[in-house]
Amino acid sequence: MAAPSLRKVCSLRGHDERAWYVAWRPSSPTLMFASSGSDLTIRIWTCGTRDPGHKESWVLSQEIDVSERHSRTLRSLAWSPCGKLLAAASFDASISVWRVIPGTDTRGKIEFDCMTVLSGHENEVKSVAFSPSGNLFASCSRDRSVWVYDSEETDEYECVALLQSHTQDVKAVRWHPQQEVLFSCSYDDTIKVWGPDGDDWCCKETMEGHGSTVWSMSFDSTGSHFASCSDDGTLRIWAPSATLPAGFRPVESHSTEPVKQAEQAEVTTASAEDLLFAQSVRPLFRGALVKPAASSAAAPQAVTQPVANGRSEVAATTSGHKACRSAPTDASCGWACVSVIKDQHPRPVYCTDWSCSDLLASACGDNRLRIFRPEDASSLLEWACIANEVAHEGDVNCVAWSPAESKFADRTFLATAGDDAEAILSSLWPAARRPLAPFLTIAVEILDALDMASSAEASPPAIYEPEPGVARDLDSAAGKILGGP
Repeated sequence: MAAPSLRKVCSLRGHDERAWYVAWRPSSPTLMFASSGSDLTIRIWTCGTRDPGHKESWVLSQEIDVSERHSRTLRSLAWSPCGKLLAAASFDASISVWRVIPGTDTRGKIEFDCMTVLSGHENEVKSVAFSPSGNLFASCSRDRSVWVYDSEETDEYECVALLQSHTQDVKAVRWHPQQEVLFSCSYDDTIKVWGPDGDDWCCKETMEGHGSTVWSMSFDSTGSHFASCSDDGTLRIWAPSATLPAGFRPVESHSTEPVKQAEQAEVTTASAEDLLFAQSVRPLFRGALVKPAASSAAAPQAVTQPVANGRSEVAATTSGHKACRSAPTDASCGWACVSVIKDQHPRPVYCTDWSCSDLLASACGDNRLRIFRPEDASSLLEWACIANEVAHEGDVNCVAWSPAESKFADRTFLATAGDDAEAILSSLWPAARRPLAPFLTIAVEILDALDMASSAEASPPAIYEPEPGVARDLDSAAGKILGGP
């Protein structure tokens, strides 16, 4: 299967200090996202009238100075589902909620006013999130607590639950995409599930498995699976236990055992795309599906795919579809780890985001952005790394896919925030539009010039440029810049 290509669109500069977070605005008439950092500003970046794949299209439409509301770093942001509210979590132990001023949301010239400032946490607030209905709002803090607020009837936020089951700093809160069930990730290496219990809230489940701090998590668009990322350098894929087929052995706990590799196989056919992108990432062998005996006619065909390091692995062809997956009736039910993506991140994974097209992006402490694709869209047991790029000159703190409704000409966009104080915008292009080999560059430039002279459509943006002082190898067969040391 040919892989799409990841291309850098532009670096959006403006933050004076470390950029911590990026969040795309949902239900927006134009592509728009917000970024926050240690400089006490929220920046709203908007796509103009041109193709969003061109850097000239992106402008800073608004800068919100929060210094009168906050005194320390803005660690995270969250838009309400309607896109009219933007919440900011601060290290000063407070949360501000900003409202789009009616009548200003035209042509990207958006303006905000501060609706309220919430206090109560004893230490830094690390994360905030709106429920899918927008009626509930959650926050978490270094004080080991999770707060749930109700904002259904008025513009005021009332705390309806104070949840204190974590034993360490709580790093992130996320709502199930279809249900008002809350998940939290913690420094205590666990993920907890919270839900209503009569008039109160309680912890429904505690998930263990990561060997260190769980930094973040993200649901797929169906709500049937989620991915978590950790200081242990892994991504874990989770599914409801009740949906697992008979004979399946979940990955029960953290392990230092290596990923089980297939035997060396003879490669009969391989394209440049396969050589570059078919880097299979297999789950731990304990998470492998034990299939009952079946006739050879019903068995899936296997394909041999070479990987970048010269080894080969045998992987089943994609036979499932995302349509086969559905959210559990009750998302507070038991969840099980079905796959572990390991040995791909040499440093902590600080953030992960699952796209509407089933691609998983990770933001890592090695300055890199990686994208993984499932080999089987139904089981999500096996994954391939299809992109691995230096994205920032420091830790990548956050990654976020553009909303499903904003998909443009078969492209999706990624925003990242890094320690280099920049927000980086990238686009994922279909395989058919991948960059060509370097020795064709001059010919391509000539063709592009002729094309631009006869058409208003500009050529696709360039792939990632090498960072200054960093050695790179160039794969002449595929025209892909590979990361150096």
